[in-house]
Amino acid sequence: MTNKIPIKLSGMNVFKEGSNNSFAVVDLTLPSLTLMTDSVSGAGILGTVDVPAEGHFESMELGITWRTIDKDMFSLMGSSAGLEVRGAFSGWDNAKTATVYTPIKVVVRGMSKGVDLGTLAQNATTDSTNNIEVIYIKIFLDGQAALEFDRFNYIYRLNGQDMLADVRKALGLA
Repeated sequence: MTNKIPIKLSGMNVFKEGSNNSFAVVDLTLPSLTLMTDSVSGAGILGTVDVPAEGHFESMELGITWRTIDKDMFSLMGSSAGLEVRGAFSGWDNAKTATVYTPIKVVVRGMSKGVDLGTLAQNATTDSTNNIEVIYIKIFLDGQAALEFDRFNYIYRLNGQDMLADVRKALGLA
């Protein structure tokens, strides 16, 4: 039985990469990590198998929701955008019989795909959104790199294991 039970994200700040000024965002929708596949069939295979191509992901999109139309949302509309998200997950530690916190840090770089300005309605948020095509993402949990993906540099690491080291070596990139 585990001693720690994860509960929720207790707090979060979003920064433009390299800045200490936080953005006033409502929430972030992190990208889905969906591997590309090839259908394989033929002699020796009963039917068809969709075989994942390790390190090759479908398009990844980060969504940023704002309370109102804000200057910061327009600063992300350039050709490139870099964000750093810092948060704290709360959990219950059975051994300590106490609430404990685990830091999460997400670094995302990408290209702006556009802005939805939202809805102007009296006494309501606009729920404006930015959409960023993710080309790089790195997630740290409790200070340890859990995921790193860099689309243009053939980097794909899971929990410190370099999943594409042999591919980069074969391509003369290592």
